Amino acid sequence: MSVVSGTEKEDLRICRSLNKKHGLNYYYAAAFFPAELRRSVYALYAFLRVPDEIADNNCSGGEERIKAELAAWMGKWRAACREDVSDEPVLRSALSVFRRHNIPYGYSEDFFRSMFMDSEKREYANYAELREYMYGSACVVGLMLCYIIGFNDPRALEYASCLGEAMQLTNFLRDIDEDYRQRGRIYMPRDELAACGLSREDIARRRFSPAFRDFMKLQVERSAGLYRRAQPGIAMLDKRGRLAVRVASAFYSRILVKIKQMDYNIFLGRARSGTAEKTVLALRTLLNLPGGNI
Repeated sequence: MSVVSGTEKEDLRICRSLNKKHGLNYYYAAAFFPAELRRSVYALYAFLRVPDEIADNNCSGGEERIKAELAAWMGKWRAACREDVSDEPVLRSALSVFRRHNIPYGYSEDFFRSMFMDSEKREYANYAELREYMYGSACVVGLMLCYIIGFNDPRALEYASCLGEAMQLTNFLRDIDEDYRQRGRIYMPRDELAACGLSREDIARRRFSPAFRDFMKLQVERSAGLYRRAQPGIAMLDKRGRLAVRVASAFYSRILVKIKQMDYNIFLGRARSGTAEKTVLALRTLLNLPGGNI
């Protein structure tokens, strides 16, 4: 593949720095990939992160500004794919990864569709609506990773989609307060909040109540169930990538354990694990030992 400027090594450095800055769970888990796969994962993450940052951090600029910046980035990606060249380091790296691993181009369009949804929607009526968003924002990420890692059974794609949904829902549960305060978004299904006697006002006013605890319990169990359902798919991946995926799953599902330890009161602070805890969790995963079960 030809390039306009820069070097593959410098492009990778840029992609890796984006990964480390914005996604520590992914960054630490990626260390368990062999070097060749790890480079591809860094490039893919950076490619996804740039539009995600546009959608998340430009909220104060208004819907039209977000759409314009997303459209500009998407246009550059489409041009890169059409012309097989780009002057953007992240897009050069992503293009190489898509070509090398035969990742279906449509997945990138699905991802951009969800990023545009973020510029338009501030809440979701039900879980079906939310799943439509999560397919593009997270499930296709799992699908793309399947092509990078390799798989021996087409059912691996279904399981990877399930794991992506689990991780995205986990993020939403952890970030309920932050998503509302910083971005005005509520990803929790409106009908399920109402079924527990809650509304957006409970989130806006940071009200923790027995009803909110019950709601969180239901959502945590839903997410935990998705992790359990996704597990059989890991064995269908190429063995070079299985450990990293198991570690990533362990890191993200651990967030649910942290939420439980907070008695489901996510308004107390962000549920997270420190570096030392991640190290122990990774070792337990490597040795196939139990720890922090959900």
